[in-house]
Amino acid sequence: MDIVSFLQEKGEITYIDLIEPLREGTAEVLLASEAGVLIRINGNTLCSALFDECSLPDFARHMIGSNHAICVHDCPLVGYLKEKGLVYHLGCVQAVYTSKQKCTLSSQFSIQIVGPDDLNIVLEHYKHADKEYITDRVASGCMRKAVVDGRLAAFIGRHAEGTIGMLQVLPDFRRRHIGEELEKAYINLLLEEGRTPYCHVDTNNAASLALQKKLGMSFSQEIVHWFN
Repeated sequence: MDIVSFLQEKGEITYIDLIEPLREGTAEVLLASEAGVLIRINGNTLCSALFDECSLPDFARHMIGSNHAICVHDCPLVGYLKEKGLVYHLGCVQAVYTSKQKCTLSSQFSIQIVGPDDLNIVLEHYKHADKEYITDRVASGCMRKAVVDGRLAAFIGRHAEGTIGMLQVLPDFRRRHIGEELEKAYINLLLEEGRTPYCHVDTNNAASLALQKKLGMSFSQEIVHWFN
């Protein structure tokens, strides 16, 4: 079974969070058939798309009791996992940059790799993950920062499962479109690496949804749900 082609036929924008890790070779396939696909990304995130409810028990068996972060596309499995007591985190819209054309950058500031010397600043301003995870992201070399007048003004990165995220603009530099320009630069970086830029946006985060739309992202019609 060609899993990538199968998912592309189902909808590349909707299932890019499974397709891209499979393309990159960062995914271990746990289940794959016309009933659905379940992968483990980088050894720490389960991501699934269930198409036949009859296979729900097989998918749930891999998730219940797991310490991994779990991403589930909209299906009856979401309600089942809630009933079984898995901790529900949030629902997200998937936004995908489908163009191969780079974004045009307008602001003049330096884009640099976030290094160990920047770790304390990142820890101070990013509150959506623990120290171990943030330290790993910095050490991986995937994070970038905007430097204005010699100071770190904003940072962005790629989560372990492949989504763009961790975008933060420090208070002294807000309302100057630095976050927008930094995400554009990061999209360009991923395009240069041959990747498809995509992110998960909290359905309640109107500002971030508006930013992704402004950047030319296409949105999935299906919600993805995060547990653990």
